Amino acid sequence: MPFPESVRRLPYAQLAGADVYVHDAGATQILFMEVPRDRAEVVVPRHTHGVEWGIVVEGEIEMTLGETVESHPAGTVHLIPAGLPHSFRFRPGTSSVHYFAERRVEPGPPREGREGSPTAR
Repeated sequence: MPFPESVRRLPYAQLAGADVYVHDAGATQILFMEVPRDRAEVVVPRHTHGVEWGIVVEGEIEMTLGETVESHPAGTVHLIPAGLPHSFRFRPGTSSVHYFAERRVEPGPPREGREGSPTAR
């Protein structure tokens, strides 16, 4: 299930090949991430940051948290402690929501209206 139009009108970024719609509240961000079914899986390399909370809406994310590999199918919630090294492998057809108590990405303008965009008119 793709995110609703209200989410798709948010500022847009790409992260490792995933489409990211960004709710930016200044000191915090919510990232709505999508990897369409017709794309290859997306790998976000090992990294660290502050606390992250998230939920898989559709599809599956394989997460490596420290040295532990976990499968997170739709409906799975995760809480990653600050400073824990981790990486993600998003399967095609995956959408998820990630909350950060910090700014994680620099969003661009909304994707709506961009040529080739699913929301272009």
